[in-house]
Amino acid sequence: MKRIIAIFVKNLTSGGAEKQAVLLAKVLSSNYDVHFVVFNAAKTHQKYLDMIHETPEIHLVLFNGSHFSRFRQFCTYIKKNCIELVFSYLTAANLYACLAGSLTGTKVVTGLRNAELPTGKLISDRFLTNHMAALTIANCFSGKKNFVSKGFKEKKIHVIQNCFNNITPFAPKVESETTTIITIGRFVEQKDYLTAIKSVAKANTECGNIRFCIIGFGELEQQIRIWVEEEDIADITDILINPDNISQYLEKADIYLSTSLFEGTSNSIMEGMNANLPVVATNVGDNSYLVKDGVNGFLAEKGDVDALAHHLETLITNKNMRQQFGKKSKEILYNYYSLNIFRDSYIQTIKEL
Repeated sequence: MKRIIAIFVKNLTSGGAEKQAVLLAKVLSSNYDVHFVVFNAAKTHQKYLDMIHETPEIHLVLFNGSHFSRFRQFCTYIKKNCIELVFSYLTAANLYACLAGSLTGTKVVTGLRNAELPTGKLISDRFLTNHMAALTIANCFSGKKNFVSKGFKEKKIHVIQNCFNNITPFAPKVESETTTIITIGRFVEQKDYLTAIKSVAKANTECGNIRFCIIGFGELEQQIRIWVEEEDIADITDILINPDNISQYLEKADIYLSTSLFEGTSNSIMEGMNANLPVVATNVGDNSYLVKDGVNGFLAEKGDVDALAHHLETLITNKNMRQQFGKKSKEILYNYYSLNIFRDSYIQTIKEL
């Protein structure tokens, strides 16, 4: 008889943690009786609901009502369906899951989905990891190192890096006279768009024939538009707000740029790698696992505009290097971040609980 497990998220809106939760449900559905539980039905993204519906074996449940009502529904659902193990994602879901687990006697595996956390979330997740969860899964080695240094019990944290679904075969880029640099992410301080904009502006001054594509959404949209104007690259920059066809923009790009101040295992960099792109990135989080310096891209320290611009210039002026690095990106993605590796890591973890 299959073990009964639940994947629990607070919301199912657009985000890396939510996508990984959906992928986990899908890959485990052949081995376990999987229930995907969304605490707040009002905050869901249709593309993720569609992904779940592609696998009819997954039981999808979405709760409505007040916080107390939804929590009560969650506890009742766990008991009624004899859930043996709950995987939760992000701080609020971790808290609800641990409280429900303590009331129902169900084991809970919480999730740390970045290399750093704000102070309040850090304190909460540290308590949950050390005192309530059966185990905590971090999605990056740099995150585990950081959290252990801040009081998390090392033996309670296990690392399973993010995976990438639908890895496509390598295809050489169709070259043009214009080199397109692309960056994708939420418009928040963590992504340090000012450094990205300054780096592209500097590279454009040296090389010319550049297009810069910024894709995302968020609170800093207007500020990003101002920075683009101030750095005098508005005429070569396209700012696209959460388009549905991101993969098409990636296919047309030549270089992926990431200037984050901190990361876990970057889903957006993996998107660029799957599009056969060389990557220029800041050396934060687990970026060094994705980007092998001088092999499939280049790493620079966060905020180092000169180094980032220099790496961009190197790739802009060397089409053969871009092709070689893009092929290596695909190899790294396939060899270390496939769905099979992701599934097997979780199955082994479940066996040990």
